[in-house]
Amino acid sequence: MAREHLLTWYGLLVGGVALGWLLMLPVAPVAPALVALFAVIAFAADLLAFRIPPADVHSLAPLVIVSAGLALGPVAGAWLAAIEGVISGVVILLLTNRPRTLFWLLGRPVLRGGLRALGLLAGAWFAALFSGQPFTNLPAEALFGWTLITFPVVTQAGRVLRELLQGGRSGLATWWRSAWRAILGAELAPLPLAWLGAAIAHDLGLLHLALAGLALIASAAILRRSSLNLQRQRRSVRELARLNEVSRAIIRSELDVDALCELIYREASRIVDTSSFHLGLFNGNHYTLMVRVQDRVRLPRLTVDLSENSGLIGWIRETGRAILVEDFTREMDRLPARPRYQSERPPRSGIYVPLIAGETVIGSISVQSYEPAAFDANDLRLISLIADQAAVAIARARAFHEARQRANQLQAIREVSQQITAILNLDLLLPSIVRLIRERFGYHPVHIFTVSPDDGRIYFRASTADGADLERLRALSLRVGQGLVGEAVQRGEPLLAGDVLSDRRVIRDTLQTRSELAVPLRVGATVIGVLDVQSDEPDDFNEDDLFVMRTLADQIAIAIESANAYTAQQEEAWTLNALLQIAENIGRATTLPDLLATVVRLPPLLLGCPRCYVALWDREQGDFVVRAVYGLPVAVRAAIIDAPARSPFLWRLRERAAEADQPRLEMLWQAHDNPDQWPGLLAVAQSGSLVGLPISARNALLGVLVLDYNDPFISLSARQQNLCTGAAAQIAGALESLLLAAEAAEAARLEQELRVAREIQQSLLPTRLPVAQGWQIDAAWQSARLVGGDFYDFWPLPAGADPPRELGFVIADVSDKGVPAAMFMTMARSLVRAAALDGSPPARAMERANRWLYRDSESGMFVTLFYARLDLASGRLCYTCAGHNPPLVYRSATGAIEELRTPGIALGVLAEVTLHEAETALAPGDVLVCYTDGVTETVNEVLAPLDVEGLRAVIKTYAAAPAGAIVQAILAAIARHSHGQPPFDDITLIVIKRAP
Repeated sequence: MAREHLLTWYGLLVGGVALGWLLMLPVAPVAPALVALFAVIAFAADLLAFRIPPADVHSLAPLVIVSAGLALGPVAGAWLAAIEGVISGVVILLLTNRPRTLFWLLGRPVLRGGLRALGLLAGAWFAALFSGQPFTNLPAEALFGWTLITFPVVTQAGRVLRELLQGGRSGLATWWRSAWRAILGAELAPLPLAWLGAAIAHDLGLLHLALAGLALIASAAILRRSSLNLQRQRRSVRELARLNEVSRAIIRSELDVDALCELIYREASRIVDTSSFHLGLFNGNHYTLMVRVQDRVRLPRLTVDLSENSGLIGWIRETGRAILVEDFTREMDRLPARPRYQSERPPRSGIYVPLIAGETVIGSISVQSYEPAAFDANDLRLISLIADQAAVAIARARAFHEARQRANQLQAIREVSQQITAILNLDLLLPSIVRLIRERFGYHPVHIFTVSPDDGRIYFRASTADGADLERLRALSLRVGQGLVGEAVQRGEPLLAGDVLSDRRVIRDTLQTRSELAVPLRVGATVIGVLDVQSDEPDDFNEDDLFVMRTLADQIAIAIESANAYTAQQEEAWTLNALLQIAENIGRATTLPDLLATVVRLPPLLLGCPRCYVALWDREQGDFVVRAVYGLPVAVRAAIIDAPARSPFLWRLRERAAEADQPRLEMLWQAHDNPDQWPGLLAVAQSGSLVGLPISARNALLGVLVLDYNDPFISLSARQQNLCTGAAAQIAGALESLLLAAEAAEAARLEQELRVAREIQQSLLPTRLPVAQGWQIDAAWQSARLVGGDFYDFWPLPAGADPPRELGFVIADVSDKGVPAAMFMTMARSLVRAAALDGSPPARAMERANRWLYRDSESGMFVTLFYARLDLASGRLCYTCAGHNPPLVYRSATGAIEELRTPGIALGVLAEVTLHEAETALAPGDVLVCYTDGVTETVNEVLAPLDVEGLRAVIKTYAAAPAGAIVQAILAAIARHSHGQPPFDDITLIVIKRAP
């Protein structure tokens, strides 16, 4: 069982005993005002208690309690002592910074009240025992005498047992050494005055008792103030003495960082409990714990990276502020940052102090405890004072050490640089460099690698190794990204392997190597080589080594670059001349076949590849298609030309070209062993390596140029790569020009054909609208594209009658748009007209037209239509609707608008359909508006349609106007609603108005 739980049960047990005893005793009548006055005086005395750490609180409240027991009687006094003890115990806890645990909130207050009550009851019990009188009628002298004995014995024995349970013998001894003077002087010595207090209450009354209580309270306040002043003075003297000792120790210390850290740890241990103590110093993003103590166990140094999660230490470094945590459990959510550590037994409290030198935080000190509230603000202040003095000393020691070491390094670097600049021959320069580095700095072995400008590989150039190790290095050829050296080239920054045995990046060229440092040789942003140093000890390189190697690497890079400058200029001149030849040959090609034939012949001449291919991207087939080949036998050429490539290699090149801003080469080594990368070619061609170049224009991939080499591990030099990319750019420009010209010609031809088709389609619509006595007829047709799928038509019934008795008319909408809809519209118009000219009822005629459409059409298209027969004499209208938008009829007599609906589906969907027909009559002034869905589905910029309600509003507004004016009003409303948006669908209207 935890000690805190044991203490809680102890307090509850004592309180329970006192409460049980009180409940068994009768209470004599007492004056409530007197009880209240004693309670107030006792409570005030408890609030003015003082404490000498680590002792308990001390007050004059026992004097008041004993006086109350004598004046009120032992039972009433015990009740007052118990209740006041519990209440004052809780209130004092809430007013102080003690931990809010079950013991402090419940166990300790109950123990406090219980012990006081038991002290009074025990005195009364002994007085009754020896006098033979009951509790309610005890002689005052006997009660006073026994209470003076039992009250201090019971209360102090309870304290002794509490301290023994809490801290054992050592804790009890510590408590007694600090508490016995205060117990004797403040609690036991004043107890005889209780007789005086009782006498005042009994003989002089409440007023005199109140005055005496005020005097007692004033005395308690003076005693508390004197105690606090004495504590402050003693503490200040001790602190000054300790700080003086610390200052002298720091001043006398040597300029050694390790010794200073140990000194700080020792001095801090004299102020606070350093069972868990950390002193760490910052070095960039790393934090090294120079002194690391956990549970009184000294642990080795530890370096952590603070770049990702700096935690509380990172916050201290950023702000330069100290922090006191009294209880992590309660304060975790309020902390400015969370601790970084993860532990099954985290600390409960701690002090965190920065080490500040000038304006820079160079480290921190942290002291932690598994107990809550183990430290206070004074501890924080003292540790901060020590930290301020220590930070200056540490900064001074670090600066002295760094300056001395840097001076030695710079002198050695100067000597090496002077000898480097005196050698101009690159073959002599590099061996001299590695020898000088070994002699001046003691690194062994030292290697230099260079990146070949021809093939991009990394080659060994010089080393201090010898024997078998040197032969192994000479045979070593690395690629970029391979090994520690290759990765240093790839990333362009120094790389350190602290232990090569556990680092997968390292290629062990020397078996004795345990740690390795690779520093790139850079000229600007270009890496031209690597300076590699190794050691037979793990973790043998630090920041100083990195500084030396970086400085030397800059000198070496400049020397190497100077030697290579002339060669680079010659190669650049050659590349420009080759590109000029390519441009001249490509410029002579005027057709696409001529251009492609020229393109595949140039790489073999300039780059030495025996075979070359051009594959263009075909959007219709969704794949690359080989359009030109050079260097293959006729049979192989015939198998792959003009056929889809089905090549993952080409697809991979297409994907990477889309991701990259600049064209990049794609390599396929050992191509013959990977026939699945281009099945149609590699299975029959003797390919070694394929080099793919994207041919791109305006961020669009037009095709690829593929160079086919016999070497299975071909590596192009920088000059060859520049020539390839330059050639690809020129080819792309010429190819784009030819393709755009071909596309422009094709587009012009297609546009001309569509215009002819539009003229033909318009000729199928009525050239003249019917004219009938008493009727106004108008229509409009607008296609969304050059050709459309809507149509309308009129014919007299019976056929050929002049004048006709009836007028047949139809409005229809084909299910698609453009050329397919126009062709289907032509067929549908002819079949509908043929089915209706014999005068059949509308439903029967359209059923017959549906059978013809379904039989003659295999496109899956269909047509919705409204067909009606209008009796020109009576205005009777017989109609059928095959899935079409229901026409609208405006009734002039009522101003209402009706929809003409009949059940039915579109024509051409099913072989047999059943249509229905209905009749209505158009009275003088009535308006019939037939329309397709392009009218009501016209949308604006926010995609809101005109819809049927918008059409109804236009019809009502212009119903009194002629039919032609109504058509123009509807078209104008469509234009206003669309706000210039292109038409979404074909628009067709028929308006028939009976004259008033």
